[in-house]
Amino acid sequence: MRWKTTVLLVSAIVLAGFSLLTTPSLAGGKAGDGAKALQGSWTMTKGNDKMTLTFDGDKFKLEFKGESASGTFKVDASKTPGHIDLSVVKGTGDDTQKYEGKTSKGLYQIEGNKLKWFANEPGKDDRPTAFPGDGERPKHLYAIFERDKK
Repeated sequence: MRWKTTVLLVSAIVLAGFSLLTTPSLAGGKAGDGAKALQGSWTMTKGNDKMTLTFDGDKFKLEFKGESASGTFKVDASKTPGHIDLSVVKGTGDDTQKYEGKTSKGLYQIEGNKLKWFANEPGKDDRPTAFPGDGERPKHLYAIFERDKK
């Protein structure tokens, strides 16, 4: 009977170890932490509009309708859903330049090759608390991106 308990305990430890290996790391915003799973380019297409969000190290670039915003980002993958803060350093047009020096607080979740991103306007203090439900009209920017193929 004792060997069954030992086998169950060892199995639980091994499974817990594997689950930790497959989830994003828990802290910070440094590449190599929770941000590692975000690295690369993600694209959302709706009708004729296309939005691209690229993560490289601790930097991001968001491109939409001929303009872009770029800066740094931090994530906290220990939260469910994960928290993401995008600090805008540079905007290329009137619509994005007004956000320079401001941070957008949001949520993110990666499911396979999909990235769900729900963020408040840069400069606003509150962070969304949950993703919108089906049929619910979001109060913040909500986008579902697909990972670009290399």
